[in-house]
Amino acid sequence: MSPNEAAGKVVSLDALGDLVRDGDSVAFGGGWFANHPMAAVRELIRAGRRDIHAITVVGSVDMDLMAAAGTLGHLSFSMVTMEAFGLALNVRRAIESGALPFTEYTGLGLLIGLEAQGRGVPYLPYRGPFGSDIPARYPEIYATTTCPFTGEELTAVRAIQPDVAIVHALRADAEGNAQWDGTSGPDIEMAKAARRTIVTCEEIVDRRVIAANAHMTKLPGFYTDAVIEAPFGAHPTSHVPTYAMDAWELMDYATAAAGQSFEAYVEQIRGESEAEYRTRVLKDRDAVLRALVDAAEVLEAQA
Repeated sequence: MSPNEAAGKVVSLDALGDLVRDGDSVAFGGGWFANHPMAAVRELIRAGRRDIHAITVVGSVDMDLMAAAGTLGHLSFSMVTMEAFGLALNVRRAIESGALPFTEYTGLGLLIGLEAQGRGVPYLPYRGPFGSDIPARYPEIYATTTCPFTGEELTAVRAIQPDVAIVHALRADAEGNAQWDGTSGPDIEMAKAARRTIVTCEEIVDRRVIAANAHMTKLPGFYTDAVIEAPFGAHPTSHVPTYAMDAWELMDYATAAAGQSFEAYVEQIRGESEAEYRTRVLKDRDAVLRALVDAAEVLEAQA
């Protein structure tokens, strides 16, 4: 096997700025404080990307950080939240000031739109969203349709095709076969809907490891355009079963975002590599974050 064949679709994290262009629509995986492709988010900021149309089902610190860095040109979302740490202040400021145009979906509507594209159909119907004013606000996305079999009135959601999807997996091989241990959130729908899919992962492994755990392969390699090894690539959000969310870093983030200026926080990320970020932020906390996952599994088993 030649070196090129062995490398397959593997690229370095610092190549991400060449794979995602200014103005691209980009679906970011993960949800709540779990499994967001944060290493990729930080690299897009370092690369100086602008006017990104971000698509997120339940965004978090990923959307808030990009809003602060000036990376976003549009936001399509159902929710962006810092959960127990308060409001996503940078997103809120940008939307309220009019600096960040947005499209609001219902959570299920956004997932169904992505699934429609992944299935190769122009739309998919569903029941709902009853009582919501969102469909009337976005007639270019939502429409009323009638079931040809029962006559039931349903809501149709137009297919959504992002230019790029970026998702974070447990592991992948050089061919792009990606595995998750547990929930993958909206990641698979995003990856199948996008024109190009980039998988960041905790580790790149030999294809024999993938084959030995074939039941964990949720994204076959033919959907994947590039694979990037990014240890702790979801930090400070969690990537179970590898590590828990980093509540200490999230508290620091929320404190900085609530201050007079968030520029220093962003500039520090711009000026360091991802390896330097891990060294600075994790210190010896990586072992603690791993232990928290182990402890949660023990408590769950005893419940």
